[in-house]
Amino acid sequence: MSKKKILFLIGFILTATACENTIPVDLGDNEPQLVLNAQFNAKDREHRVYVSETSRVIIRAVRDAEVTVEVDGKLVKAELLPEEQQEYYAGVYAFESPLSAGSPVKVCAKRDTREARAESVVTQPALISKVDTLRFMQQNFDSAEELFQFKVSFQDLPGASFYRIGVRADFVVHMVDAEGRTKDVPSSYELPVSGASDPILGGGVVSISIFDLEPTYLAFTDDMFRDQTGTVRLSLPVSQLYPFYYSWEDGFNPQYATITSQYVPWLETLTLEGYHYMCAINNLENFGYEAQVLVEPTSLPCNVDGGLGFVTVGNRQDGPAIQGPEQYIDYRLYGTGNE
Repeated sequence: MSKKKILFLIGFILTATACENTIPVDLGDNEPQLVLNAQFNAKDREHRVYVSETSRVIIRAVRDAEVTVEVDGKLVKAELLPEEQQEYYAGVYAFESPLSAGSPVKVCAKRDTREARAESVVTQPALISKVDTLRFMQQNFDSAEELFQFKVSFQDLPGASFYRIGVRADFVVHMVDAEGRTKDVPSSYELPVSGASDPILGGGVVSISIFDLEPTYLAFTDDMFRDQTGTVRLSLPVSQLYPFYYSWEDGFNPQYATITSQYVPWLETLTLEGYHYMCAINNLENFGYEAQVLVEPTSLPCNVDGGLGFVTVGNRQDGPAIQGPEQYIDYRLYGTGNE
């Protein structure tokens, strides 16, 4: 590098340093705010409320609050769950109460002189009328992938409605050890279907095409099929339909196992506020801070008075279950069973 270029580089650095301004930021000593979060499902019997508080560094769990819930005018106290069921960032409180469609639900958390309140209304349920399935191959550039599709149909509720959809997998693993003893292990999890939040109209049939946009909360509106029958298509790789059960307890070492499965599409009705919240969460998790693109800033809705957070009640209903094929696993092939 020539002397002329070196002198120019040094001069540029000195100039940039000299132009740097230091802006003092006073974060203040404001009192921490209570954060109240809850997403109730009318179908559940037990419901949970998450309470935390803000600080200058991190969200802190609050485990000494007084949490009450009023359901249709009846007051219920939410109890702090045992330590092993607590969350790192929030205190977890639980209560039991039926939640009927149309009932108002009010949640209150008190700590010291602070009080945070929120309320919502239980939505009307929407019922899945039909479920069809299809296996097909999808070409991905230079490779092909086999996908499994659930086609879920339902009658739209009157007026403007907001929905969320998904598929739950229920499994029973029936294990047998070398001595002929058996053990059944049930499990359930949400299938990682991917999705789009806006309906697509094609061929006279309204459907939502669900492909390769995860993570997503699969929330959508009835703008394009109001008061009609809607159809949602949920797809995922066939390989994700079948689990492999590696864990066993109490010294039970299986030689082989059979797995029975069923797949249950579900449809949840949301409040308008709940729909906006799901869309905001979806935007955050789809892009986050690692994406190398410019996106519109996303703000999370808040319906808590006297604090922060969001409380809503959805009404989730299961559709007809689809029975999966029975699987057989020989653990000895993997060196995990008794030899």
